[in-house]
Amino acid sequence: MIQWTYDTGDYLAYLSTEDNRINQAATKAQLAYLVKFINDMDGSVQYAYADQADTSWIQDRYTKMQFNHHAAVGRDMYAGDVHFTPQGHWKYEVYEVAWAGELALIDEGTAPATELDVLSPKSNDNGVVQGLVTKGILNVTEKAGSEEVQYVQNAKSVQTLTISYGGAGYTSAPTILITGDNITQATATCTVSGGVVNTVTITNAGSGYTTNPTVKVTGGGATQEASLLANINETNYIYTG
Repeated sequence: MIQWTYDTGDYLAYLSTEDNRINQAATKAQLAYLVKFINDMDGSVQYAYADQADTSWIQDRYTKMQFNHHAAVGRDMYAGDVHFTPQGHWKYEVYEVAWAGELALIDEGTAPATELDVLSPKSNDNGVVQGLVTKGILNVTEKAGSEEVQYVQNAKSVQTLTISYGGAGYTSAPTILITGDNITQATATCTVSGGVVNTVTITNAGSGYTTNPTVKVTGGGATQEASLLANINETNYIYTG
C-alpha cells in the first residue's frame, strides 16, 4: 500500500515491476510505466506516466516512480502530473509500455493514453502497452491543519425531495413522477393537509442519476399544483486528523 499526503509536491513510490516484466527483450531505456488511478469514492479515473529521471530508476526488482502534484487544469499525464481530489483511497494499476526504437518517447501521440490505446500507424516511435505488471492501493491523506474536509458527492440516487410550494385545493394525495437520466427510476409518495402537500416520502431512491431529476405533481384535485425539488448530492466523507 502506498501512503501519500495531498499537495506536498512530489510523490514517490517504489513498485515491484521487474518480477512481472512482460517484454524481456526491451532495454530499460525502451520501457515506461503507465499508471491508472481509480478513486474508491466517486469512481473517477486518471492516468499518468511515472516520471523517471533515468534508467537507474528501474532496478532488478522494482522501479522508482515519481509523480507531481498539479492543479486539475493543465495537468500533463505524460510528465507524471496527478491531481488527487477527493482525497482518500485510490486503487492503482501499473501497465508496462515498450518502444521498438532506442528510447521510450513519453509524449502525446507517441505514448498510449490508456491501457487500451493503440497508436497508429505502427512505428518504432510509438509505444505499445505490454500488459499489467502490478496493482495495489494508494491512500492520499490531508495535509496537517486541514484534516477535516466535507466532500459533496453525486450519490447517483435521489437523496432529498423538498417542497418548494405546497399547492392549494388538494382533496386527496397527488401522484409524484420523478423523471431524469437514470438506471432505476425513483419513486415517492406524499400527504396533504388543509389542501396543500405537507409531507413527501421517498419510497425508492432510484439509481444511475447524473443530474438532479425533474419532479411532476399530478392529480389530487388541486386548484394550484404543488412544486417539488429533487437533489442527488450528498455531503459525506468527513476526515478528522
